[in-house]
Amino acid sequence: MTRLQESLDAAADDPASPAWDLIWQESCHQGTCDPASAVLLPWLARTCANFSPQDRERAVVLAGFIAVDADDKSRGSYTDDIATLRALTLECLASGGSSDTMFVYLQQAVLGLDGDEVWGKELDRVNDGEVDVQCPACDEDFVIDLQSGDSSIEPGLSSHLATRLHAEALRQGHESVATRLTYLFGRVTCPVCGATFNLADEVASPPW
Repeated sequence: MTRLQESLDAAADDPASPAWDLIWQESCHQGTCDPASAVLLPWLARTCANFSPQDRERAVVLAGFIAVDADDKSRGSYTDDIATLRALTLECLASGGSSDTMFVYLQQAVLGLDGDEVWGKELDRVNDGEVDVQCPACDEDFVIDLQSGDSSIEPGLSSHLATRLHAEALRQGHESVATRLTYLFGRVTCPVCGATFNLADEVASPPW
């Protein structure tokens, strides 16, 4: 039996097993998952179905990261497993999540399972508490504080997705998450040239 298979067996038996750390390390590196890790999606779907919503939180977050980096062929092959994992993640969200931080990761996991290549990877900027941004008008780089509400931010909800995420957070009592979402999806004024732009648009833009 391989080391990874031993880890999969141990993880399936116990959501708190240290084996989950090895599975994460084997699957994802510096925020990107190896497309080959998509083979774990059926196993994750079976395993998560056997855990309670709170016990499966970390596992479905991993599934979201794997799914968003999977290639089209893998997403097609594992359509049913991805749909199962999405439903299981929604159950976690409906239970409120174990913390503000985890709630954001669960929202991000749903987006990753949906194949949203931007917010399935970038929504956790809300947890980071700050965003590095480049002004689209003058190319100045600066940092936006999402924790306390940077003075350059005009809070808002610049998209249908933002409105949905904000409503989910309020419905489950995560007011601080809801507030930070209004900053992430608000408008920002450049401190150098005074140009105003949607922060989320710049987060979603490629760095070239």
